[in-house]
Amino acid sequence: MSEPTYRYATPADVGIVRALVERAYCGPESAKGWASEAGLLTGPRTSDDEIAAYIAGSSSGFLLAERDGVLLGCVLIEQHGEDGYFGMFSIDPGLQAAGLGRALLAKAEDAVRDLWDAKGMVAVVINLREELIAWYERRGYALTGRREPFPFDVHSGALRNDFDFVELRKQF
Repeated sequence: MSEPTYRYATPADVGIVRALVERAYCGPESAKGWASEAGLLTGPRTSDDEIAAYIAGSSSGFLLAERDGVLLGCVLIEQHGEDGYFGMFSIDPGLQAAGLGRALLAKAEDAVRDLWDAKGMVAVVINLREELIAWYERRGYALTGRREPFPFDVHSGALRNDFDFVELRKQF
């Protein structure tokens, strides 16, 4: 099997990026992987308009991992002051736990250093996702102590109301 290749998303990729994010986080396929938010949220995770805006942004974009023209993973990267930020980190559910996420995250870290001379990388995660937080900690991220409320008023598909976001940061 060939190694994945990496590239930045273009406007033509909006639909496949959105579809992968949905499969990884909330679709029926998400149960195959460990990134599923199915017990916490229902409904769409993102939209074509949101993906398109990030791709068109001057300080944001999506990094894609592909093999033989097939999308395997994606990650949103953004400039946040002196740091990079990543989100919508999605690996095809059938390919999770095979090292692709680790490789894509490393490429995203390299990208924010190269593009914006970032001093670190930040992400926010639902505080109940302990396994995911532990995975990031094994990659050198640490909880900062910052918390953000979950936007329950915007995301009407929340199945419970007892969670918020915690911030993780990795110093480069």
